[in-house]
Amino acid sequence: MADERDRESLRDLDGVRIAIEPLALASPVKGITADELAQAAARKLERAGIRLLNAGAYPVGDPYLRVQVVTSSETNGFTAYCVQVDFVQIVFLRRNPAVTFNRAETWKANPRLNLVPTSQLGPAILDELFAQLDQFVAAYRAVNA
Repeated sequence: MADERDRESLRDLDGVRIAIEPLALASPVKGITADELAQAAARKLERAGIRLLNAGAYPVGDPYLRVQVVTSSETNGFTAYCVQVDFVQIVFLRRNPAVTFNRAETWKANPRLNLVPTSQLGPAILDELFAQLDQFVAAYRAVNA
C-alpha cells in the first residue's frame, strides 16, 4: 500500500481524469479495450463519489489516474497479466520550485502479476482493475474525509 506521504498528494483535488495507456495485449481479450476499461473505471470512481474530469479539463497539477494493462501470450490455456493503476500529476522540486517536471507518479496501487485460464482473462483484468481502484478510493478518502 502507498504510504502516508503518497496519500497526501491526493489531498484537495478538484477531480481526476482517467488515462488508459495503450494496451499491451499479446492477443485481443474479449471485453477489454481502452474505452471499455475507461468506462468501467469511470463508473467505479463516480460510485465512490470522486469527481471525474473530462479529457479537456486541466486543473492545477493536471492530475490523472493512469491505467496500464499487459498480458503474455497464451501458453497451455493460461495467460499472465498485470494491471497497474497509478496517480500522476505535475510536480516541482522543493529545493528549486522553478524546476517543474511535466508529470510524476505520486501514488501507486500495489500491482500483482496474475496467471489465469485464458477464458477468464477479461473478467480477471476487470477484477484487478477494480481492486486497485479500491486502493485509490481508500487513499483518496483518507486525506479528503
